[in-house]
Amino acid sequence: MSCFLTCVRFDDSSTTTTDNNNNKLTTVTGSVSVSNGVTSYTWDDVESLTSNFSTLIGSGGYSRIYLARLSSSYKAALKVHVSSHRLYQVFRSELEILLRLQHPHIVKLLGYFDDSEESGALLLEYLPQGNLQEKLNRNSKQVLPWRNRIAIAFQVAQAIEHIHENCSPQIVHGDIKSSNILLDNDFNCKLCDFGSAKVGFSSMVQPSTTTSPRSKQVRMIGSPGYTDPHYLRTGIASKKMDIYGFGVVVLELVSGKDAVSAERGEMLVHTAAPLIHEILDSNSDIGEEKVRQFLDPRLSRDNSLDLEEVKTMLGVAAFCLRSSPSLRPSASQVIKTLVQKIPSLSFSVVGKKSDI
Repeated sequence: MSCFLTCVRFDDSSTTTTDNNNNKLTTVTGSVSVSNGVTSYTWDDVESLTSNFSTLIGSGGYSRIYLARLSSSYKAALKVHVSSHRLYQVFRSELEILLRLQHPHIVKLLGYFDDSEESGALLLEYLPQGNLQEKLNRNSKQVLPWRNRIAIAFQVAQAIEHIHENCSPQIVHGDIKSSNILLDNDFNCKLCDFGSAKVGFSSMVQPSTTTSPRSKQVRMIGSPGYTDPHYLRTGIASKKMDIYGFGVVVLELVSGKDAVSAERGEMLVHTAAPLIHEILDSNSDIGEEKVRQFLDPRLSRDNSLDLEEVKTMLGVAAFCLRSSPSLRPSASQVIKTLVQKIPSLSFSVVGKKSDI
């Protein structure tokens, strides 16, 4: 489905909308309605939806996320950007991108607040199972089954393919990581946080150099453990930096480890380097024992686990993490490989409830 910029119409009367379950949602007066169901809210509306920002459910470097309620049974997440002229431009960029995107594995924009100066907020769909990083954490009481892990990899690849190949101009996410992958009740995933995204030619152009440490910090995109070394060397943001980040996420799905170890500060790509090099350098199959050593030990009792599928996932990760961006696969090639080599990955897997 091609991306599109929806048409906007102004509505000065009170309106009441319903969700898919026919629940009445919050009535808004003097709102801006967008044809795909996105609504522009006033600050008073925002305060009402969040019960005056009473429940903080997440935070990032430049934003905080609050629980919002559109009805008694319909929750949403409100992402409030820190007020400043520079960060307002980040908000505007993310808003304009989300207005263009409609995909089952990309978080849905429900509404927004924009004061046209320094403040902005995005009202997004609420995903009750949190993010993938939390679910893979060794301290989590739940163990994400293998069949859900391969389905998540497939769905993330679909989301990346959409922004890279179905959108005109193309979109580079710029910060693919497990904490930016949200999960619904059935453990299907949605890619979120387009605050670092680049569009069109801006996604290929090296940012202007500066001697100011503060400016360098502002211009850098990505997160430790996921950032493409080629981008760090050249400053060129391309679609292949998203593929690199995806490769790290696949390593997380297989190993159950964080991209950066909290205890030792060691990056997962460095820990996995010997195995990755063996995959790339060898024409023969990697040994089963080496695969098991890298595999999340909590999956040992998982009846859905297939070591050949694990090898495929590791092979995909290895190619995505190649040092030269030109040698990395496209998202479409990743999807094709997963479908061809993992027979259990079918539409019966995607959307099927987890055993958790």
